[in-house]
Amino acid sequence: MHGLLARGAQQLEELFPGLQGELLEAGAPLFDHAELASTTVWAGTVPRSRSGVQAHAFSRGLLESTIRRRVTALPQVRIRAGSTAEGLLWDAGRSRVEGVVLQGDAETLPADLVVDASGRFSALPDWLEAAGYPRPRTTVVDAGLAYATRILEAPAQDYLGLQQMNSAPHRPRGTFVAGVEQGRWIVTLFGAGGDHPPTRPDAWVDFARSLGNADLDKLISSSTDASGVRQFTRTENRRTEYAAMSRWPDRLVAVGDSVCAFNPVFGQGMTVAVLETAALGQALTRRRSGELTGLAREFQRQAQRILRLPWLMSTSEDLVWHHHRENQGKLPLLLRVANWYKQRLVYLVVHDPQVFHTFLRVYHMLTPPTAMGAPRMLAKVLFRARSAAPVPGPGAA
Repeated sequence: MHGLLARGAQQLEELFPGLQGELLEAGAPLFDHAELASTTVWAGTVPRSRSGVQAHAFSRGLLESTIRRRVTALPQVRIRAGSTAEGLLWDAGRSRVEGVVLQGDAETLPADLVVDASGRFSALPDWLEAAGYPRPRTTVVDAGLAYATRILEAPAQDYLGLQQMNSAPHRPRGTFVAGVEQGRWIVTLFGAGGDHPPTRPDAWVDFARSLGNADLDKLISSSTDASGVRQFTRTENRRTEYAAMSRWPDRLVAVGDSVCAFNPVFGQGMTVAVLETAALGQALTRRRSGELTGLAREFQRQAQRILRLPWLMSTSEDLVWHHHRENQGKLPLLLRVANWYKQRLVYLVVHDPQVFHTFLRVYHMLTPPTAMGAPRMLAKVLFRARSAAPVPGPGAA
């Protein structure tokens, strides 16, 4: 699964002018999310309309190879292929990082600034602890979700994207589908609360059929497999509280999933990473004199501010699954109220185009989440919406 929200795409275009055009030229479709995506929620399928929110579908390989080609063409960039960072190089007082240790102490690589972008399974907390720093606090919210993806070759459909959202706690299953370059389709099935999609191809198809989505069934029945099934199970939201540490070394920053890894279903990870990277670039530009003292701690606090709202959006749904699994469905009062509000809001997404367009702008991080609780929206939720009823069966749509 590899999703880039509209705000992330805008920021990437600023960092790499012309990137969107390159992706389009390579066959990656750009389309209005409300007009050419089929969206299904518990209350039904959302009527198509024009929203102005652009979605860009592409394979991970296309995006990463295009950016890599741009970066490696820069004269000041050198790639060390096959090198593994196995520790940090410290000054005598261990208050400043001066580089990294490569390949089991065989070599050190000096650096003015070390950036940890090693992802969800970063070893940075261990390295900090080994250097005498307190281990950073970690917050985990686990919905018990896993996804399984196939690449299919299939004829053109009347949509370029398809999504069916799950809904805590009674509708664990869902799907994301994207038509990408070369006429291929990336089809991801997911299930929360431990209801995971299987990896055996025939069982994977049965799981897809359990969603009761006619568009998805038609796509799969007309397709041929191009990849086999690939499953990923480590989808917990994990935030490492670097900004809250009492001490933080100079010349070391962490970005992206190394700081905060999101449930991939919501597609926020890449966008947050791009926003943090842009913020780091701006912080460095402001210090053109080369003085980096204090920059690292300042940046980690800024990164914390950037990810605060995306974290809230991602974990608000997953906390319901988390409590449903850990506490036999007993939810705290505040969480019950929030979930009640959200389910009624989802009903309006199907029945009110304006609500859906606002929802899309929030989803793509173009509008703050507070828009979903504005007075006019609140009135609609209270007086025009309906709540979801429990549905029997693990894959009930």
